Amino acid sequence: MTISHRLLTAFIGITLMVLSATLLLARWSFEYGFLDYVNALEQNRLQQLSEILVEEYRSADNSWQNVDFHRLRQLLRQANLPQRIPLPTPPPREQAREQAREQARPRPPLPMPPQTVLLDNDGNVIAGAITTPDKQNPIVVAIMVDGVRVGELHTAPKRHFATAQETAFSRQQLSTSMVIALFSIVLAFIVSMLVTRKFLAPINRIATGVAKLSNGDYDSRIHQPRKDELGQLMADVDHLAVALNEAQNARRAWFANISHELRTPTTVLVGELEALKDGVRQLDMNQIESLSQEALRLQRLIDDLYQLSLSELGALNYHFESLDFSYLVKQQVASLNRQATPLGITITCQVEPHIVINGDNQRIQQLLSNVIQNSLAYTDKPGLISIKLAVQKQRVVLVIEDTPPGVTQAECDKLFEPLYRQEQSRSRRTAGGGLGLAICTNIAKAHRGSLDASPSSFGGLQMTLTLPTQNEQFNEQ
Repeated sequence: MTISHRLLTAFIGITLMVLSATLLLARWSFEYGFLDYVNALEQNRLQQLSEILVEEYRSADNSWQNVDFHRLRQLLRQANLPQRIPLPTPPPREQAREQAREQARPRPPLPMPPQTVLLDNDGNVIAGAITTPDKQNPIVVAIMVDGVRVGELHTAPKRHFATAQETAFSRQQLSTSMVIALFSIVLAFIVSMLVTRKFLAPINRIATGVAKLSNGDYDSRIHQPRKDELGQLMADVDHLAVALNEAQNARRAWFANISHELRTPTTVLVGELEALKDGVRQLDMNQIESLSQEALRLQRLIDDLYQLSLSELGALNYHFESLDFSYLVKQQVASLNRQATPLGITITCQVEPHIVINGDNQRIQQLLSNVIQNSLAYTDKPGLISIKLAVQKQRVVLVIEDTPPGVTQAECDKLFEPLYRQEQSRSRRTAGGGLGLAICTNIAKAHRGSLDASPSSFGGLQMTLTLPTQNEQFNEQ
């Protein structure tokens, strides 16, 4: 069963339940209310009869024994005649139809009215007879003469419709209620259909959008402004489409870049081997060194890809221990200074001593080496690389800045994407594959830290590595 059928069934079911309960209560209220109305008329009849009996009592010297018994029986007999109960006047057409039906059909015999009984103060019957006694709740009217109670009039209350007029009126009300119920059901069905269609319209749009995404159409958007939960869901589906589209483009770019990076050293190797094979070049130490460099470049690229895949999967092995981070930074600077001097690049270092972190020695050295070598590779000569290490608010902060060429903030956000290379001044100048910073980011995250890039105040690039101190890591654990 679809959601629309379920909603429609639920709406109709609720309507039927409420309507049935309402009609039953209305019917019950009508029957008891109408009987109360009839009994009120009966009480009013007895009140009028009591006024007549008061006059008879006074004319008989204030004694029931002096009242003419036949006169009392006659009064009670007249009081027991069926009363015409005033009912609501039907509309003119209905009144004419009702009169025609009344004239066409024979009148049924009038039912026996409830017997009226006259009792004295001791409960003795003076006139009348109780043929259908109702001792539980009789209609009683006291006969008062000059403020003194001299007797009572009793009659049995009505418990059901007795006359044909009352029964016809009851049936008319029942028929009207059934017509109203039928009309309400039809109206509820129509309204339920409209509400269900209105409610399911955004859900169908979401389902259509998700179906397009599952079929690979990541350019589709729902674009329907709503302020409710469905509107938020639509916005989330659109965000998902954007994310999937970006992921697809990144995957395509990844394969294109990987193909390019692998093809370049492979093409060089094949070309040089073909030249040696054809005798264009002679096999000497220089040629062997060239082949070795290309093979090493290819090996480094494959190793970087492997390391990146492991870091993305969280499968790199980390052996955390207490490390003197200040010493590791100084060690890396001293090692890379030998490479920087021939390039005309000066490295300055300001390091607070004895900053201790909890980390993996090999991975931390790999991170430091990759970040500093990135600055060496992309800084014009003569250039400057500034390295500062300090503790700020229980966090270890390493800032590495270099001189031009610079980068924009938009480019800084892309530097950590695998195989990303600028096509302008900071273009690739080394044999790197563009994977080092992506690996460094994953290493920093594994140490509960972060690696960020921003434009440098020196005109180049600023790399900021933030790591927790050893005490902070223990507190987090």
